[in-house]
Amino acid sequence: MRNVFSLVFSFCGLTVFGQHMLPLVQDTTGKYKGSITLTSNGDYASNAIGKNIVQSFFYGGFIDQNMKNSSIERLQNINQFGLDMNAELSFRSKGDLTKKENSPFYNHGYIVQAGYHQFSSLVFSRDAFRYAFEGNSLFLGDTADFSGTRFNSMGYSKFGFGIFNRSTNNALTLNVISLNQFASGNMETASILQDSQNDTIQMDYTGGFSFAKNGGFSKGFGISFDVDYRIQTNENDHAMTFQLLAKNIGFMLPTQMTRYAADSSFQYTGFNLNQLVQQNLLSTMSLADTLGIEKGTEKRALLLRGFIQFSKLVDMQATQRIQSFYGARMFLSQNYIPYFFAGVHGRVTKHWSTGLSASFGGFSQLKWGMYSSFQLSRWNIGVASENLFSKTGESIILQVKCAF
Repeated sequence: MRNVFSLVFSFCGLTVFGQHMLPLVQDTTGKYKGSITLTSNGDYASNAIGKNIVQSFFYGGFIDQNMKNSSIERLQNINQFGLDMNAELSFRSKGDLTKKENSPFYNHGYIVQAGYHQFSSLVFSRDAFRYAFEGNSLFLGDTADFSGTRFNSMGYSKFGFGIFNRSTNNALTLNVISLNQFASGNMETASILQDSQNDTIQMDYTGGFSFAKNGGFSKGFGISFDVDYRIQTNENDHAMTFQLLAKNIGFMLPTQMTRYAADSSFQYTGFNLNQLVQQNLLSTMSLADTLGIEKGTEKRALLLRGFIQFSKLVDMQATQRIQSFYGARMFLSQNYIPYFFAGVHGRVTKHWSTGLSASFGGFSQLKWGMYSSFQLSRWNIGVASENLFSKTGESIILQVKCAF
């Protein structure tokens, strides 16, 4: 079981470094002809697993009993862990698509963008964590229940072209997607019963595991779209802008998968689990046949793990020094719960703005964040974190924008 968790963390951590800059900014200057923006995001969180354990998996290190105990104290019946790591480069030009005033594309510029996105999630039971990190001796004479444990990991590249309205900043982009990595697994029902002498094992399980089969960097293709829709309003004579943002909404075309599935029971008597592993007896028998595991292939379409977000934007050119921002975000994943955030933005000087945020949801509970934004002539540099003080996650967002 420990190796299973190691495999899951490896799938989850295939890429390092988005799209969740806090706050989201409304550009109202209109003085430049275009811009280039590089945004990168690295974020992982859990309601239970300590970040010191995650760091040991990512960077190497020893996981001691105190680290395990701290995570065990936070465990619930159902627990979550997730990563959202990506990078995107966007070129936006305000050059005319057409000079014809009666054309629907009049007063529109164009967007060219490219990026890489990785979204991984894990839902696991209390017993699954304890079995993986404390071993089977904890469950002698008892049943370890792994039912409901599941994970999903997807990595893909994108290249897109779109248009935007120069007056409203409303935008629509169509992307071509290349699938670079995919794996998923689930244990609908799964349990292991060991007797007190540790020489009889009873396993019952129903579940499966699948992964993208094709070799090479690209394992399949798909399409997606991004939508950025702005809503202008006023409150107490102050202009306000709300944004409905949808990113990476799309699917992969049917892709070749290798699939393992099982719906079976297994009982073994005469050896304890440690002896089976140490003497390598499992490799001497047809393990797949013994455990009732069936291997096959299939072609399956995949839903991209895009997100939809509604939020109030910050206007960097507004006269007031203090502004609020807030919103909600939802990834298209059954392992992700709705994410809500709110914060206060303050302009300290002409060139420096900063703010604080609080958020709840996603893969964890209450989180605190902070950011700073520096405006230097044509350059804007932003550094942010949505998860500063949590013991169960980390977050870093970097954004560099150059106007021309």
